[in-house]
Amino acid sequence: MRLLKSIKSISLISLLFSTSQNAHAHLMVAQHGTLNIVNNHVFVVLSIPASSIKGVDDNTDGLISLAEFTKYRKHISKQVKQHVYMSDQQYRFNIDGLLLNPEFAHSVNSKIVDQITITGRYTPTVLEGIKFNINLFSHDESKQTYKITATNKQQQRVHQFELKPLSPFIKLF
Repeated sequence: MRLLKSIKSISLISLLFSTSQNAHAHLMVAQHGTLNIVNNHVFVVLSIPASSIKGVDDNTDGLISLAEFTKYRKHISKQVKQHVYMSDQQYRFNIDGLLLNPEFAHSVNSKIVDQITITGRYTPTVLEGIKFNINLFSHDESKQTYKITATNKQQQRVHQFELKPLSPFIKLF
């Protein structure tokens, strides 16, 4: 009986590993994001279109390969820090602890980066009147809208909004 359970467990684990290698999981839906306010920090997870990043397409094919993403990782980080930020009436708050994760196109074994998921944290001095700003937009009109949900669990508040080229910022709460 024990041997049978072990064999079934091993078979199940093997099956899971073999299918997970072929699956393309995304950390965040394309052009969606979350802002979670915890104490005086704002944690962000945001999927941005790779086509919104300038100066990384060496072969000018209109696509960003994994090799180009890897080569220009610092350049991409600089653009994200410059164009995805929080602000109030006096200050601009840049993202801390920025992590970039390439998300590949849905075709099998694709090495084309379609989206870049960013994660990090903002630490504004005051949360009242704080704005979230994005100035990274693709030329592809279907990739020009970001849908974002901001949550402050302590105050039991949720704010859902969209950012577009003509309205690239919004006051959170």
